[in-house]
Amino acid sequence: MTAVLLVVAGRYGFHRDEYYFVVTGQHPAWSAPDNPMLVPYLAAGWYWLVGGHLWAFRVLPALAAGGYVLLGGLIAREIGSGRRHQVAAAAAVALTGIVLAVGHLFETTTFDMVVTAAALWMLIRALADDRRRWAPWIVFGVLTGVAMEIKIMAAPVMACCLVGVLIFGPRRRLADPRPWVAGAIALVLAAPNLLWQANHGWPMAAIAAGIAGGASTSSTPRAALLPTMLLEIGPIVGVVLIVGVVRALRAPLRRDGLGWLAAGFLIFVVLMLVTGGKAYYPAGFYPALMAVGAGSVLDWSLRRRWRRILAVSLISISIVVTASLTLPLFRVGSVLFRVGVGPNPDMAETVGWDQYVKTVADVARSLPTDQRGHTIVAASNYGEAGSLYLARQAGGAGGQVLPPVYSGSNAFWYWGPPPESATDAIVVGDVPPEQLGRYFSSCTLRARLSSPPGVDNDEAGAAVRYCTGRTASWAMLWPQVNSL
Repeated sequence: MTAVLLVVAGRYGFHRDEYYFVVTGQHPAWSAPDNPMLVPYLAAGWYWLVGGHLWAFRVLPALAAGGYVLLGGLIAREIGSGRRHQVAAAAAVALTGIVLAVGHLFETTTFDMVVTAAALWMLIRALADDRRRWAPWIVFGVLTGVAMEIKIMAAPVMACCLVGVLIFGPRRRLADPRPWVAGAIALVLAAPNLLWQANHGWPMAAIAAGIAGGASTSSTPRAALLPTMLLEIGPIVGVVLIVGVVRALRAPLRRDGLGWLAAGFLIFVVLMLVTGGKAYYPAGFYPALMAVGAGSVLDWSLRRRWRRILAVSLISISIVVTASLTLPLFRVGSVLFRVGVGPNPDMAETVGWDQYVKTVADVARSLPTDQRGHTIVAASNYGEAGSLYLARQAGGAGGQVLPPVYSGSNAFWYWGPPPESATDAIVVGDVPPEQLGRYFSSCTLRARLSSPPGVDNDEAGAAVRYCTGRTASWAMLWPQVNSL
């Protein structure tokens, strides 16, 4: 898995989220409004270490994806499966669409998946341990805390598993102090993000409400959550997960075994349906559930010759289709590229950024010299802001002429307003004229962002305006700026 991802790691370009995480990590804080800071710090440090080279930047996500696959085999071993079943479990995880799609990008989800899955591995070990050792619980607490500093989603995952334990057992383990110490460790590690969120009015809750309302590229309508989950896993390999859930709920695994795991997964899915979560949120469960189901599916497949032929045929189809829909294999804008963008719109968000930066730089270059000193760039979303910010920082591709970059989007808003000396702005993005009228007395269209032919992403055709005559001080305007 790691090798496959490394082969294509340098194709297309950076994703808007990757730009954003790198810039966020350059602004030290206890948390960001939309995510904890562990991945932004990692992204910023790694980006600096590799000199901004795309292929090298993607090495860490590829390694994380490989670890995620390995966990399928490790968990299978944990529940007593033989070597053949361990390999089948790892192979099943490797065939899921989400591990390829997410493993290609430096995202919070990429690292959250593997750490949360590792925490569940330790929880399985801890709950099955009759020797009452401290080590599995301590490691579980540390991994859960780290996962919560990557993405807060680990908290509801573990809470749902706790409910599963209360339903199916082993409830006797909860009378021991060890799980509660593990919980305390996790909370201590997650405290920086939780305290920052509480002190700032829980902005993450507002962002989650926006996701539930469809504000994100990867938002999933509630009615489409289950079909999208199956698509992201892969309809063929999804059978392994379903078998794993059913097998965990049946005796002898149900009582004091792994019934809690299946129950926790199902409760979590219901929670996502109620709250409007994204389809990939349950990904931390997949290695464990596939470890439970893979052995049964493999044994069934090997019993008859026709079954072996069917299994090989379906796996071959799954490999071709999954890779085509998740990896940057085809020419940008081609028919096959557009087919892949349908179920995987993030692919389209990795192309065109150099041209977008050049367009804004050309507008900046066209300004009279005496106007540049009191002009800023105001970007409508964090992807635009992140790409322009890093381009200006690097100085190449027209970055040397870009004015300072600001935005009202996500963490950019928290980093504060422009200086009062900035009276004019190059505004990037399709901001409604009535909104611009609150901030500037005059705006003229200077250019539009041009995506490569055949690419329809969030930036395609976005306006680049030059706005003058700021209507009030930035100190007064900034509290009103939600997404300039």
